[in-house]
Amino acid sequence: MKKILVLFAVVIVGCASPKNIGKDKYYHAAAGAATEVVGEKLKLPPTASSFAIGFAKEVYDYIDYGRFDVKDLLATWIGGIIVRHIIKNKNEKENNKSNR
Repeated sequence: MKKILVLFAVVIVGCASPKNIGKDKYYHAAAGAATEVVGEKLKLPPTASSFAIGFAKEVYDYIDYGRFDVKDLLATWIGGIIVRHIIKNKNEKENNKSNR
C-alpha cells in the first residue's frame, strides 16, 4: 500500500510540474497499464504486452504520419511496468496469506 501511495504522489507531482508533458503521455501510460492487465491474464512475459502494443502503435504512427515517437513508446511501457509491479506485489501478498 505504501508503494501505491508513493506512486500516486509521483503522478500528482508530475501533473503539477511546470513542464508540460501533454495528455498524450498519460493516455499512453493508461493504455500500457490496461494492456499489461490483459497480458498478465494471458500469462505473457512481464511487460511484453505493453511494450508490444506501444511499439505497434508507434510503427502505425510512423507509417501514417512519418514519426516514430520513442517517448510515447516509453510512456506506454512504463504504464505496463507500474501495473506489473502492482500485480506482482498483490500476488505475493495473497501467497503469503495462503501460506500462513
